[in-house]
Amino acid sequence: MFTYRYRELAVALEKKGEVRLALAKTLRVNPEEIFNLEVERFSLDSRRKGDLHWSYNVVFDLKRKVRATGNNARGLIESKREIRSLDAEPLKDTVAMASHVDVIGAGPSGLWAALHLLRKGFSVDIYEQGKQVEERFRDIRKFFVDRKFNAYSNVLFGEGGAGAFSDGKLNTRSRNLFSETVLKDMVDFGVDESVVAFAKPHIGTDKLVLMLRQVRAEIVRLGGHIHFNTSLEDIEIKDGRICAIKLKNVIASPGTMSGINSAKQSNTSAAISHWQPCEALVLAVGHSARSVYEMLHARGVTLESKAFAMGVRVEHPQSLINMRQLGLNVDTRLTGAAEYFLATPTINKTSSAYSFCMCPGGVLVPCASEPGTLATNGMSYSRRNGAFANGAIAVPITAGAEGFDIPSSGSLFGGLDLQRKIETDAYNVGGKVYAAPAQTIKNFLAHREDKTLPKTTYPCGLVPSNLWDWMDKTICQSLAEGFQNFDRKIPGFINEGLIVAPETRTSSPLRITRNNETLESVNTQGLFVLGEGAGYAGGIVTSAADGVRLAHYAKKCK
Repeated sequence: MFTYRYRELAVALEKKGEVRLALAKTLRVNPEEIFNLEVERFSLDSRRKGDLHWSYNVVFDLKRKVRATGNNARGLIESKREIRSLDAEPLKDTVAMASHVDVIGAGPSGLWAALHLLRKGFSVDIYEQGKQVEERFRDIRKFFVDRKFNAYSNVLFGEGGAGAFSDGKLNTRSRNLFSETVLKDMVDFGVDESVVAFAKPHIGTDKLVLMLRQVRAEIVRLGGHIHFNTSLEDIEIKDGRICAIKLKNVIASPGTMSGINSAKQSNTSAAISHWQPCEALVLAVGHSARSVYEMLHARGVTLESKAFAMGVRVEHPQSLINMRQLGLNVDTRLTGAAEYFLATPTINKTSSAYSFCMCPGGVLVPCASEPGTLATNGMSYSRRNGAFANGAIAVPITAGAEGFDIPSSGSLFGGLDLQRKIETDAYNVGGKVYAAPAQTIKNFLAHREDKTLPKTTYPCGLVPSNLWDWMDKTICQSLAEGFQNFDRKIPGFINEGLIVAPETRTSSPLRITRNNETLESVNTQGLFVLGEGAGYAGGIVTSAADGVRLAHYAKKCK
């Protein structure tokens, strides 16, 4: 038996998945001769507009040798199958941890840490300040109508974290065994198995909601306890080690507490707040848990400022993006709605602008974690069949936001202060009703406020505004140069583009400093920090993979 790999095997759009037949035709062998065929990776190849096709990387066995000739020579490689297993990971079972673990946050990193710790025999309680994802969905839709902000149940907070109300992107820059474990778990929870091999998988908010219910059920089946509507208020540290946590019920009435499936329900819901012992605390709070950062700093936990990015959301007709990215007369039922990935240096090459979290066929949503502030985000459903495309156009911000327009620039909390300033200004400009400041890209470049604005998917209304009047000038200048470059790549980007501002939550401006071999705070034993909130991940899969990594490293110390 001979093992081969074939790179970039072309498969016609309408024959997606018919890999064996395409491979047999390319190699000039009978399909029955191909054994143990495995798809390692596939993607849509749109590099040549007149020749769109699916491109597959595969590994397979043949009983005889085949010669690489002509076009075959380009992709055929004689190879060996790689046997990869987390069991061979050198840091497996190296981190001593108490047998009971408290997890703060039911986003991807918290849920996957809990799931895999439970599978290793630990006992786990999860505390989430928001609600179950079904109730959270209703709260968000209600907010779009009545504009009454719920600080605990919104686009950012609640079961599933911020990623639950996004495009549901599952792609990562580099896959490893931890991220592959997450994707395989998701398949077990009902997600289409193509996410394991597809280069740019997404499942959409509607499918994420269903998956999260399955994750929750599995955690409960394994003996885990999930306490919703319960926030972390404080921690106690003695001799450099976590020893207690203070929890608070954000809904005081026991009758309105929902989703607590623990024997501790009566005790938890009876008190507004209480202290309890804690020997192992997993902090998986997401990148918008500002009060947690401030509390940790006050308790002496080591934090550091880090670079992040801010900018705006832009919206275009999806038909424009489809035409420019895929070509004319392409059936997007075969390809899916088109995406873009754009980047360019700006301001004498000292800054840049780039696209981030692009949502084909998606919608814009208001995104805030504190009263009196406004940010925007994008989300889409699994079909991505909306009339508009949206994406963030972001500008890098230096650690501490040094050099940007805030009094505390360069301090530990400089980046967070800059976020708050822009979000507060946006809220005020929008009339304090969560309407978003907006401007066509064409008039943004002319420093001119629009008299009327085009249609939008943003649910809370738009207010015409000249963004140069209130947004940071360095950000605006980078955006302006970026838009001009992007229009050369996607003609019509300027003339048909609408800005909805601001986009401030691309990542955390702070990092909770940790030992990367233990995932533990560098100066607080027993405090394990994970995911986007800790500043060590970016996205659903990498955050969940951080949780898998911690569980894989963990061993019971007593």
